[in-house]
Amino acid sequence: MARQPRRAPETETKNMAGLYLYFSVFLSGGSILVMEIAAGRVLAPHFGNTLYTWTSMIGIILAALSLGYSIGGRLADRKPSTKLFFLLMLGGAGLVALVPALRGILLPAMEEGLGLRSGPVFAGLLLFAAPGCVLATLTPFAVKLAARGVGSLGAVTGNLFTWSTVGSILGTFATGFVFIPFFGLNGIFLTTAGALALTALFGLYLSGDLASLFSKRNARANLLLGAFVLASMGTGAAWLGVIPGVDKDTIWVRENMYHMIRVFERAEADGARVREMYLDHQPEGAMVLDDDRKFFYEYTRFLELGPLFAPHMKRAIFIGGGAFTMPKALQLMKPEMSIAVAELDEEVVDAGKKFFRLGKFPKLKAMVGDGRRILRSSGEKYDFIVGDAYRGLRNIPPHLVTREFFEEARERLASGGVFMLNLIGYRAGAGGAIYASVYRTMKSVFPEIYIYSTDPANAYVAQNILIFGFRDEDAGRFRRVSEAIRRDRKFEFAARSRVAPPGSRLYGPVLTDDYNPVEYLIEKGL
Repeated sequence: MARQPRRAPETETKNMAGLYLYFSVFLSGGSILVMEIAAGRVLAPHFGNTLYTWTSMIGIILAALSLGYSIGGRLADRKPSTKLFFLLMLGGAGLVALVPALRGILLPAMEEGLGLRSGPVFAGLLLFAAPGCVLATLTPFAVKLAARGVGSLGAVTGNLFTWSTVGSILGTFATGFVFIPFFGLNGIFLTTAGALALTALFGLYLSGDLASLFSKRNARANLLLGAFVLASMGTGAAWLGVIPGVDKDTIWVRENMYHMIRVFERAEADGARVREMYLDHQPEGAMVLDDDRKFFYEYTRFLELGPLFAPHMKRAIFIGGGAFTMPKALQLMKPEMSIAVAELDEEVVDAGKKFFRLGKFPKLKAMVGDGRRILRSSGEKYDFIVGDAYRGLRNIPPHLVTREFFEEARERLASGGVFMLNLIGYRAGAGGAIYASVYRTMKSVFPEIYIYSTDPANAYVAQNILIFGFRDEDAGRFRRVSEAIRRDRKFEFAARSRVAPPGSRLYGPVLTDDYNPVEYLIEKGL
């Protein structure tokens, strides 16, 4: 029986090189999507986790891919060499490694000068367009290298783009479900750059081109590329663990798939020590360390109106936990009450237990999940519902300000129940559009609305606007509340703070699950 001839070593090397080419394309496709998904979290603290942020990043990466595919195909036609292929990958690695430094240096300054729409576009272009474009050149370049003739061109093209797309799919899910929840953003970029650089160097070794990098003909260009990659890696490594906005008062910080959480502790002018939580760059809640009953932010005082409006309340739920200041204060006001808090981020709940004494309130039940889903599925009736998940001027969850949401909230209110919404915004001018929309949307659901403000004298500055919606209409409510406020001096602030609804000339449409231009309305005031 004749023996099968052994494959020549050159054939085995070629097969190995072919497989490595597929792996390289797989890695480059994955790296582009790792970068895109992480980019959303990079930009969110500065420009909000909005539709504009994600639209900008998707558009920028698609544009980078289009340009990169075109450039890669032309380069491959002019000089189809494995050496140039892996040098392009090495250059892409250097550009990815620069992102942590550019993030820390550029974004705080850009936040000051750019708005909700322009900020993500220009920041995304500066940080992510170049590495996305360079990495995108690799797939069409690989097609040229792998195709053995016109007859195999279709299959090779399909296979390489398949593996690039598989890498992108894996990179997308890995970043959202694993990398961001468990690793810092700067570490993700640096690790991605390191994987690309090592793959490129091994590819040069495998193809026999590593030694030729330093030949006289190309020595200067290759040395410059090597110096750029090493400098980028070193700069990126220097920014590991460095997070914008962290200072000497920071006692705890986490970055996760939702936001950057920071806890500060400082002494006020009166000597009181205050512990404060920020989500991204927005203050979310604060606690005076020696007194859980004392309110640090002015708007939290309006919580005291809840028991006044619904004196027999027994059950309450807060949508949004933050530093848990208001749920704790309500528990101290009404120790017999059952209070639940729906908080989207489990690490915010952990921070509440560790830094804001949440564990000292065993009757206060924190539930992790989306507030609307928890409210809808609870099956409970509440006397008091507090919507406090509206983070600053830039971050208003669209699904928590629609008519359908308010209808669900009203349905969950017991007879005589009250819904309180804490909104930050303007009450007049172009910036008043989001306030007018939220008011009109609530008014389409609740039969009676009261509005209070932390700055009633000036409608043209950003302020906390507290909107109370009542489940039931009550002709005698205004008289009873007014008398109670006059009798008790602690409610003097409320008598001074009630404001009129937005005028009919102030733009602001009713928001629904179908029509919900929240980001557009917010951007009008920025």
